[in-house]
Parts: sequence; C-alpha cells; structure tokens
Amino acid sequence: MIYLFTWNSDYLVMENVLNWKNQFIEKYGDFNLIHLKNINEMEFDTYSQHILSSSFLWEKKLVIIDLNNDLQEEVVEFLYKILDKIPNSNILLFNYPSPDKRQKIYKELEKISEIKEYNATSENEVINVINNKFRNKISTSWLNLLIKYKSWNLNKIISELQKLLILKDYIDENDVVNNIIPELEENIFLLIDDLLNNNIISALKKIDIILNDTNIYAFYNNLLANLRTSIYIIKFKQEKVNSNNISQILSLWSRAFLINKNYKISYNRFKLLYIDLINLDKKMKSWKLIWTEEKDFRFELEKCLLKTAS
Repeated sequence: MIYLFTWNSDYLVMENVLNWKNQFIEKYGDFNLIHLKNINEMEFDTYSQHILSSSFLWEKKLVIIDLNNDLQEEVVEFLYKILDKIPNSNILLFNYPSPDKRQKIYKELEKISEIKEYNATSENEVINVINNKFRNKISTSWLNLLIKYKSWNLNKIISELQKLLILKDYIDENDVVNNIIPELEENIFLLIDDLLNNNIISALKKIDIILNDTNIYAFYNNLLANLRTSIYIIKFKQEKVNSNNISQILSLWSRAFLINKNYKISYNRFKLLYIDLINLDKKMKSWKLIWTEEKDFRFELEKCLLKTAS
C-alpha cells in the first residue's frame, strides 16, 4: 500500500508521520521500519534494497520516504519506475509537505496513493491544533498575537511556546510581547493590513519598527512582492474565482488565509498605489530620483503611501 502525507502544514504532516512510526513500532517493532530522509544523497541500490525487500519475520514493513520540491531528476525517474513493484507486505509512506503539484512525482503519487492531507489555512485551524497540544497554557487573545508574529507557521509557533513553557506554566501578554520577535514577513503583513484598511499613520509607525533591523531596499522589495500577491487575490475575488483555485494559481500554501481577508481600500485605489510604488522603482533604477540616500528613498516611498490616504 502506498500513502502520501501532504499539503500545506509541515508541522501536521510531520506529526502524523511520527504517529505512524510510533504505532508501527509498537505493533511490529523497529526492525522492519526504514525512514529515508536524504534520498538525493543515497545510491539507487540502497533505495531498491530498502523499498523492494520484504519484511523480516513480520507480516509488514514500513518504508517512509521524505520528499521535497528539489529532488534530482534521476531520483524522480527511479521512484517513478519502481512504484508498481512494491511487495504487498510493504507499506510505502511518502512524506511530502508543501508539494509542488506540477512535479512529475507528485502527479504519479496522486494517481496511485491513498492521500492524507493536513492543512492549517485559517486562524481557527491553527488555534485548534495549538490548543490540543497546549491546552490551558496560553490565552486565546495572546495566542492570536503569537500566530501573527510567527506568520502562521506552526513549527515556529510551537517552538516558541515550548521555549516559553520551560520557565512558565502559563503564557500571558508580557511573555509574547517581550520575548517573541515578529517575523519580517509578518511585519509586512501587518503593515499591508494597515495600508489596505486606510490606517496610514499606523502603517508608518510599523515602517519605523521594521527599518530598525532591515535595509530600506530589502523592505521595499518585500513590500512590493506581498502587495503583488494581495492585488492578484483581490482581482481574482472580483472575478469570482474560488478560493482553492486562487490558492493554487498563486502558490499560496500557508498564506492561503490571505484570501479570506477583506479590506476597506477599493481595488482601483489599491492598483494606483501599486503602480506608484512600481514607478518609484523605475525612477530609482533610471536615476530619475532627485536624491539617492536611503532616507531620501524612504521619503519618496512614504509619499506614495500618504497619497493613498488623500
């Protein structure tokens, strides 16, 4: 039997792979369990021996293979050729979080595997996962803040909680605010929320915070990239494209929650803001800006943002 554990929550995929490993060991022992973690670095003879050999003394053998989107082509071809040769006694489990569904190996596994998808695309789903693991250890209000600080990344959220709980039994506001550093990506999301809800003063304050640790040009490029995603989402929603298709077209994965956000700014106004920011980039690259220092570029950027509120 072939199983494919997949989809956008790396943490949930890995947690369920671990659960299967533990259950198999409890029933059959660890002698007939193989976990291939770095298959790009292994010899094909080793693959064949592990994947195609039958179990020893027991009725079942479990082979877990970690996949990612950077598999070497010869590895993909090898797996593609042996998938129909798996002995009946062997359970083949492919661990493939955040897959590129355009990949040849994914398309083949999709046809022949029993697929188990593990998703956490909304705030409620993330909260439910964490509450099940850390029941009564953090209040929901501060958990929401922690989720935003760590850009909805379950691995990072749980890691931060585990570190805080070494010294405390319960996590409150001060623990989150004073000890957790927001991801740059999350700071950008919060800034974009302010921009697209016409909270320009709050947005400018966030820029002050971000630029304490980030180069103005790196910030600008990150802002443009995320605004581009948001403008496509709004455009697709206007065209009545369903959420699943939007997520796949834009390869949103763990950022699929952005589809459900609603903003006060109109699409046309948003488009003008984005065009102004793009033109700022053109002016800079063609030496048409009057000044060239970072503080001057920041001044021009903030002018674009303030224009949105007028």
